[in-house]
Amino acid sequence: MTGSKTSFYKWIDDIKKAYRHKTELEEKLQFYETRLIGYNAVNYDSIGSSSTKNNVEDNLLYVIGKIDKVKARLEKAQKLIDEYVTFKSMLKSQEALMIEYLVETSFSKMDIAAQLNVSRSRVYIVLNRMIEIKFPTNIEKII
Repeated sequence: MTGSKTSFYKWIDDIKKAYRHKTELEEKLQFYETRLIGYNAVNYDSIGSSSTKNNVEDNLLYVIGKIDKVKARLEKAQKLIDEYVTFKSMLKSQEALMIEYLVETSFSKMDIAAQLNVSRSRVYIVLNRMIEIKFPTNIEKII
């Protein structure tokens, strides 16, 4: 059970990071794609005809490599967010609100209890039930 709690809370932290990084990655992608637009087309007649390597081509390959890396990280973050949304949709309404508050806000468990108008011990009971009953059976599909 401890492993389940640990993996559950690590998963929650990973989703929070994915939300934070998604915007940052989208901005990076836009930056690199904008740089890509600024390059002149490669002149195939000049490729290999000069003894010095073409700096434009090197920069172009560098930017394309950066775009590929950012896209891969963005896809990974989006996949994690999509999996979280799917997991949340399988929960009862109180559980869904609780996990939403855990992931999408900076609420403490005490704040969550106040928002849901329940005791703090009820928050822990619902979270533990969610972890024991729902998280382990769905985690292989989700992560």
